[in-house]
Amino acid sequence: MKLLSSLAQRIVKEVTHIVNEEVIVVDDQGVIIAASDAGRMGNFHEGAYISINNKEKFVIKKEDIERLKGVKPGLNLPIMINKNVIGVIGITGEPDQVVQFGQLIQRMTELIIQEAYTSERLESRYRGLETFVYEWIHSTELDQDVIERGGILGISMALPRMCVLFEIKPSDLDAGKDRLIEKEIIDQIRSQFEDDPEDLIVRWGNGRFVLLKRIDKEDHIKLLKRKLVLCQTEVAREQNLELFIGVGKLAGRPHALNKSYSDAKKALRASKKQHQIMYYEDLSLNIALAEITDQTRKELIQSILGGMLHDKELLHTLQTYMQCQLSLKETAKALHIHINTLHYRLKRISELTGRSLKDTEQLVSFFIALSFWYEFR
Repeated sequence: MKLLSSLAQRIVKEVTHIVNEEVIVVDDQGVIIAASDAGRMGNFHEGAYISINNKEKFVIKKEDIERLKGVKPGLNLPIMINKNVIGVIGITGEPDQVVQFGQLIQRMTELIIQEAYTSERLESRYRGLETFVYEWIHSTELDQDVIERGGILGISMALPRMCVLFEIKPSDLDAGKDRLIEKEIIDQIRSQFEDDPEDLIVRWGNGRFVLLKRIDKEDHIKLLKRKLVLCQTEVAREQNLELFIGVGKLAGRPHALNKSYSDAKKALRASKKQHQIMYYEDLSLNIALAEITDQTRKELIQSILGGMLHDKELLHTLQTYMQCQLSLKETAKALHIHINTLHYRLKRISELTGRSLKDTEQLVSFFIALSFWYEFR
């Protein structure tokens, strides 16, 4: 295991928060790779080199300065990982004063390194998983090599799975903060599905994430729906962001995952329009409408509702009429108006648009145009 300079600099930063002394980190060759005094970077430190070879702490006194190269009075502590010395952390100061911090600083440094390398191994696995999932999802046929690689990654390829796509709205934050938020969000999603090792969750770029959810029991879909709602709720609460979710159809065989992914993309587009979780299997009309371009939507709104777009009261009346399943009684009740007033408004809608509210085809046109209009409000 090699001690990286970026990690060494992090250690220096953390330690200087605890001790008000000069701090250095030295690699396994005795070269300073991080220091609170940047002028010492790249220098050979003979005291640290002795500490490395002896695998024990080395105290440097004033009288040692002349005989040892590149040293100052203080304490050198070997950084031990898996019983191997990978470097040294040094604290400058009066030996009697800094030695009291020795064991604490040494242990803290080793914990930082272990945490960093554990995180790096995990990230490395996730990157490998991302590459594999990308290839799997974009394949219509799977050869034996892909199936074997899945096995090496611990994936049971034969299990039926459902593709779920997540996306967050782009923020005005800088790229560094966006990446941090994305990491927090994918961790929140993973926490909902950590009970099943066969559920695969990876980053998909540009604020997107993919979940390949195992569905091989009757209650899995019901459980999935509950967990997706929890994901949305938690992201909204913790990040103050809207999480869009599109769910594809079940892929019974591994090569069918490509179709489930395609379905999930369409469902995701509908989710961004409707602001709710969309399931391709259940909401085919909304998903089909989501495929219509914004320009076509605007043209349709103008064509069907153009004559009444200036009248918000009539638009609200029409929407309520649709929501009440065309029931005059329920619509009047919902609007708190007399039934005769409702008759007048519906007649006025027909006059302004030139369309009949009694014709099924034209009713559908009203429904579609109205739903588009509310998206652009």
